[in-house]
Amino acid sequence: MPEAKTLNERDAKLVGWLREAHAKEVELETDLTAHIAVTQKPTYKKRLQQHLKETRDHKRRVAQRIKQLGGPTGQGLIGATGSAVGEVAGKTVAAVKGQVGVARALVTEQVETHLRNAQEELREEHVEIALYTRIEIFATEVGDRDTAQLARAIRRDEERMAKFLTSELGRLVKELVRAEVPRDQRAASSRSRSRRSTSRSRKTASTRASGTTRASGTTRASATNRSRAGAGSTRSRSGAGTNRPRSGGASRSSRSRTTARG
Repeated sequence: MPEAKTLNERDAKLVGWLREAHAKEVELETDLTAHIAVTQKPTYKKRLQQHLKETRDHKRRVAQRIKQLGGPTGQGLIGATGSAVGEVAGKTVAAVKGQVGVARALVTEQVETHLRNAQEELREEHVEIALYTRIEIFATEVGDRDTAQLARAIRRDEERMAKFLTSELGRLVKELVRAEVPRDQRAASSRSRSRRSTSRSRKTASTRASGTTRASGTTRASATNRSRAGAGSTRSRSGAGTNRPRSGGASRSSRSRTTARG
């Protein structure tokens, strides 16, 4: 039987934290399986099923990295060391939570069950995000690029799931309001607010367009008046210039007649 590898301080800390992450993935695998069983909303259920596959992949990859660092594998991962919960403990916690979820589904409305489960799932996602964030930062600080890359990739999966759950939680709360709160006890619906906003926008646009049209008409009328005034002034000056030569001609004719009589 091969001797266990003696880990230095860096690798011992990484292995301990990765074992904690592995236990959390085991716990959530069981937890998600229980939640999927009582989820009836198709889109929500499909996303949970997708994340269950991701969770199983995370568990496998973390176990592989622990092995690469010289940590325990297989049955050696079972049991608590340091801050790790351990696989058996993780499964036990998840099983209890799953039973609570099933009991909740029996005594509450479907939307309420979905809402409570989504709340728990969101909380667990943030726990994982924090866990993988510290693993990534520690691995980066000690120069372990492989562990840092693994933690970063898994953290991004958890962040995407947390983002979905945040949006889903909002949708579920709105569904609960529609299902359980009388209409006269609710705020104005977003659709009504949207219609009022659209109506106000159209009125504003119409007013602006009307004002622009009037201003344009006034500008054109003013330009036309200036043009006409300019044309009248030109004709007046032109007429004055034509009359002067005629006046001069008349004077010369008068003088000629006077000379002839003399």
